[in-house]
Amino acid sequence: MKIGTNIKKLRTAQGLTQDQLAEKLYVTRQTVSSWERSASNPNLEQLEAVAAALGVDIMALLYGPQPQYRPTARRVIVTLALVGAAVAATALGYGMLHDWLRHYAMRAVWGCYVFLMFCFGPFLGLLWGLGAGALGSLRWRLALPRQKKWACLAGAVAALAVNPLLYAGGKLISWHMMKFWATAHEGVGLLTGLVAGVLLYLAWNPDERGKESGK
Repeated sequence: MKIGTNIKKLRTAQGLTQDQLAEKLYVTRQTVSSWERSASNPNLEQLEAVAAALGVDIMALLYGPQPQYRPTARRVIVTLALVGAAVAATALGYGMLHDWLRHYAMRAVWGCYVFLMFCFGPFLGLLWGLGAGALGSLRWRLALPRQKKWACLAGAVAALAVNPLLYAGGKLISWHMMKFWATAHEGVGLLTGLVAGVLLYLAWNPDERGKESGK
């Protein structure tokens, strides 16, 4: 850990001289110079004072200032595509497809019934969840280690299984539970799809550290 180098970088980035920083810390300029040359290191109390004087976290003194996160142009394009797909699918789904599916589902067309009850809400929720995750990635890195990515993937599968499990539970357990599912399946599907979409995005999201340019 080159604490002295980090102190110098942060000091010069703020346009402070060694004398000015020393004045803020109530130490001599020679003390600041000694730190920056790594001839000596500040103790914990002094580190806290330096961090406060420079307006940074102690971690920045220990490990250096972190580069500002900027999403790549590719990430921005992917985000716009996902959000656009969610908006278009919602407009098409509720503008035309939903009533058409309901019409044929009530006439016992099995494929329409299954899609409306088990797929319509989760599909739209999934698209919005992916879009929400992508929007979040424009502000935060959201890059997870491999183990957590697998956990997110498992969570997404579990979320998508909620709606059919509620249906199966209602059929097996009680009429009241089945009645609840029959009235709430679409909202449950949208919610669980949204959760699954966010988790899937986190499971897929690549770490573009070092590539973020925004250009």
